[in-house]
Amino acid sequence: MSRAGRKRKESPRKAGRIDWRQTREEPAVSTKWHRARDNILGFGGDQFLGSQAGKMFVFRELTALETEAAKRWAEMLAAYRRVIGSAGEIRGSGMGQAGASLSGECDPQWVAEFREHFEEARQAVLLAGKPALLALERLCRDEASTSVLPDAKRALAQLVVHFRLDTATNR
Repeated sequence: MSRAGRKRKESPRKAGRIDWRQTREEPAVSTKWHRARDNILGFGGDQFLGSQAGKMFVFRELTALETEAAKRWAEMLAAYRRVIGSAGEIRGSGMGQAGASLSGECDPQWVAEFREHFEEARQAVLLAGKPALLALERLCRDEASTSVLPDAKRALAQLVVHFRLDTATNR
């Protein structure tokens, strides 16, 4: 004897409540996030909240310490690309050298100190592994997917220890 009505789907049923973290990938949630981000930035809010790490902080996937570590690493990456990437381009005409010497970032001593600090932080991240470093760089470039979040969190934990952010809040 057959039943009347529609046939059941052959998929497993969800038991219990739906996890809101799983629904964040839906277009409606990201649209709401983009509107909220634009409102935050439009009213002079923190520019970092517009990044992917800021979004994860708002969705409570990252703690405040991890967010601060991500912010510092993103600033170090930007400075590294700006200073170290252009260090070979300083040689040129006399005008280019005169303009470059006005900046404190082109001072060879400052560049050497910056490289030392950057390498120390990079080595701290590498304690978590090379995949963690790559995941952290993707997070700071706003290209990370949710699959690399555990690796990025391991790298951020190493940066929290390296930057001594956990001891600064316990005082």
